[in-house]
Amino acid sequence: MNDQTIIQIYINSFRKFLSPYLRPEIGVSCKVFPTEGQGAIFEFVLGPDVKNEDTYMKPEPTINAALKNINQHMIGENVEGVHFGGTNISLEGNRIILIKAENRIEEWNETGAQLDVNRITRRPK
Repeated sequence: MNDQTIIQIYINSFRKFLSPYLRPEIGVSCKVFPTEGQGAIFEFVLGPDVKNEDTYMKPEPTINAALKNINQHMIGENVEGVHFGGTNISLEGNRIILIKAENRIEEWNETGAQLDVNRITRRPK
């Protein structure tokens, strides 16, 4: 996914649905790792000194190639053999890493953003 308009709509919607769960002084920055094919990766950083700003990195050919550019602990160093589908979420420290592996519009619209936030914020029964 390399359509910056669609990606920005998703980011703005994600922030909108996440903000009620955050204290007013907490900011949310987003680093986007788009791909030339299916999906993109988002690295949201939360904190009191964090500005609500977005940075778009250079598109990579695949999700696996983009993942190599992120300091993450969800998957080991060898990501080549990993297949992603749907939305994958990792919470690491003050970061939310979202791997959206498909270009289906329902993954990228406001409803998709709300579902992703709900997956992060829902409390266990």
